[in-house]
Amino acid sequence: MTGYIVRRLLWMVVVLWAIVTITFLLMHAVEGGPFTRERELPPSVIDALNHKYGLDKPVFSFDVWNSQYGQYVGNLVQGDLGSSFSNVDQPVSELIRDGFWVSMQLGLLAFVFAVVLGMTAGTISALNHNRLPDYLGVFFSTAGASMPNFILAGILIPIFAVELGWFDVLGWEFGNYKKMVLPVVALGVLPAAYFARITRASMLEVLNQDYIRTARAKGLAEQAVVLRHAVKNAMVPILTVMGPYLAFLITGSFLVESVFSIPGVGRRFVDAVLVRDYGMIMGTVIFYTVFIAFANLFVDVLYGTVDPRIRYS
Repeated sequence: MTGYIVRRLLWMVVVLWAIVTITFLLMHAVEGGPFTRERELPPSVIDALNHKYGLDKPVFSFDVWNSQYGQYVGNLVQGDLGSSFSNVDQPVSELIRDGFWVSMQLGLLAFVFAVVLGMTAGTISALNHNRLPDYLGVFFSTAGASMPNFILAGILIPIFAVELGWFDVLGWEFGNYKKMVLPVVALGVLPAAYFARITRASMLEVLNQDYIRTARAKGLAEQAVVLRHAVKNAMVPILTVMGPYLAFLITGSFLVESVFSIPGVGRRFVDAVLVRDYGMIMGTVIFYTVFIAFANLFVDVLYGTVDPRIRYS
């Protein structure tokens, strides 16, 4: 197990370097720069700003350390994500840290909502195969998986915020359900539908196994058969999709955070792209990459706990 984890960590370094390089080159390939405005700044001001941030150097050259790419990678190795161009020299790490707490609250609540709703719906569908609850569960998983979260948000807001007045639309305040329910539901329905579909398929496969029939033949209560035998053994394929979705939800949803004006990492990334804030774009991409890589590693290691048959050599 230790050797497997070490190999995965080494591969993370390679993946991170590749992501940084590709993102850096693509970002600079877009026309314009962080100081491009509708109302143009004087050339002397632009030259001074480019010199201050090292943007007057070539993007990439054979003299790597005398290029923007080499300078950024060198700072990154030292743990410096740079400064934001659009937030008055505020360090990118601070902006991500502040936005991450909001995105983490939203993402974790949406994840819990998705897991509870998805696994419950999938389990009920499997236990009532080819009956009305199964048809309703399949309808939910199909409709939910085919509806983007920004479309769902556009449906929820007019009904529950405008017409009924039950919830607020803008901002985020942890503990205030009026500002929490709609973003959580909008963000969590799609993964809930996907979890329901995976849970249903996995449970149907497990419920047809010989050891389930043996457990029932021994006289175990149906609740014990389902909870102690079926659900646990059906968890492996479910965990496979939970890891990436957990990372996606915690790191924030660009569109949901933008629709509800939630100051999370996702919204900061959208704002950075619109104004070509190179430092914030790179910092957010790096943060996403590291977080998703560790989430996937955690899930892979968890497989061995859920299913003792899985071993890593």
